Amino acid sequence: MTEQTLAPQTAEQDAEQAPAQTPGKAPWVTLVVVGVAQLMVMLDSTVVNVALPSIGAQLPADQEALQWTISAYVLMLGSLLLFGGRVSDVFGRRRTFLTGLSVFAVASVLCGIAGNQELLVAGRAIQGAGAALLSAAALSIILAVYQDEEQRKIALTAWSGLGVIGATIGVVLGGLIVTAISWRWAFLINIPVCIAAFIGALRGMPALRTSSGRKLRLPSAIVSTAGLAALSFGLIRLHEGFGDRNAWISIGAAVVLLAAVTFMEIGQADPLLPLHLLRKPTYWLSSVGLLLVASVMISSSFLASMYFQRVHEMSAFVTGLSLLPMGLAALVVALVAPSLANALGLGGMYVAGAALQLVGTGILATGTDSVSLTIVALAVVGAGLPACFVPLFGIGTSHVKLEESGVGSGLLNTFNETGAALGIAVIGTILATSVDSRLDGGGSVADATTTGVGNGFLGLAVCSGIAIVIALALRSLTRAPKGAGA
Repeated sequence: MTEQTLAPQTAEQDAEQAPAQTPGKAPWVTLVVVGVAQLMVMLDSTVVNVALPSIGAQLPADQEALQWTISAYVLMLGSLLLFGGRVSDVFGRRRTFLTGLSVFAVASVLCGIAGNQELLVAGRAIQGAGAALLSAAALSIILAVYQDEEQRKIALTAWSGLGVIGATIGVVLGGLIVTAISWRWAFLINIPVCIAAFIGALRGMPALRTSSGRKLRLPSAIVSTAGLAALSFGLIRLHEGFGDRNAWISIGAAVVLLAAVTFMEIGQADPLLPLHLLRKPTYWLSSVGLLLVASVMISSSFLASMYFQRVHEMSAFVTGLSLLPMGLAALVVALVAPSLANALGLGGMYVAGAALQLVGTGILATGTDSVSLTIVALAVVGAGLPACFVPLFGIGTSHVKLEESGVGSGLLNTFNETGAALGIAVIGTILATSVDSRLDGGGSVADATTTGVGNGFLGLAVCSGIAIVIALALRSLTRAPKGAGA
């Protein structure tokens, strides 16, 4: 595979191919539908953050319930992505996408009309389950529909770019909604989007069929889901500090369960867990790269929010606006990503993206007190996000066969979501520990927060440094031999 190649072409017409579909270029309506859905899923992972104070005061909800308003969504999304990919392989990609979209819509209504904290947390958990189904199906739909190399390059760029943009503008939109209307509309705004995506999928998305005879492999699915849920729960509990016993018990249980499902899947002809993909250097390096860049993406906006609100006493809405340049920088790079991929190759593009993240996080690690410099540095980080996500998904999916695109893409997404949870757990704990230590020494809240945020970004700079090493390895592995054709 060359640096420019996102995925190999299939020689035969797979059973997943729609009857009316030709091996040539496919209509873009499918990309629009799955892109909008991916934007919504990632937006909902951050849009609630700035709404929490209003939810706590108006519902009302205690601090633990507010924490689980975020964590329940992350927990279900992270633990069900792999199984969601398998469901899409067995029952059909469009059918799974529509099911996930419907569950997400119903759960959004439940959250929007919740009369107590228990119903809100339950709604967020169901919302995360729906997001897992539609997100796992969405990437496999792109792999199935867009067989033309140039189209797939554009489709993967748009899909991953919209995810980055959704996560970064979620804070802005959340602040606007809470300020102008009500926190309930942070959830209810999903309804018209879900309806439009549902109609678009029915009318414009090919009815992708699956091969007959495939099974869900429920025993492996149950064990793997339980293992991923235990891992997500443990990472969430680490927010309480690295000394939290329940966190380490949960992480230990996750290791045992995931090891068990690995042994269960060894030698299987049609495995739930595609271990053969993890034996490919480009796949597992891409997976680790996704874990790292997701940590940087989520943790950067989290640390920046703490900095703007606690150090400079900005409102939720102004904080969101201060993060807008980060999202706009990501949007600009996402738009030119196909050209960058052609010019630099996927490996070279990833090197450039990781370098941008290292520069941005390195500046922020100094503990600067300048709002302007902070906004510029965050924009540099934002520019690096699509320059990392696009090549990582492109290289990672290049060896995934069409018939296993669900589990293959689901596993990549699982690393992505685990990275987000791991990043918040570790960086959040670094922030809290640093702030407490500085406060105990007599420092002010502003000084303590500035120090804590700087230490948090130092951790992200380390992640970016590791990402550069991985990027150089992937660049070497994907570089075309001299004299070889593209």
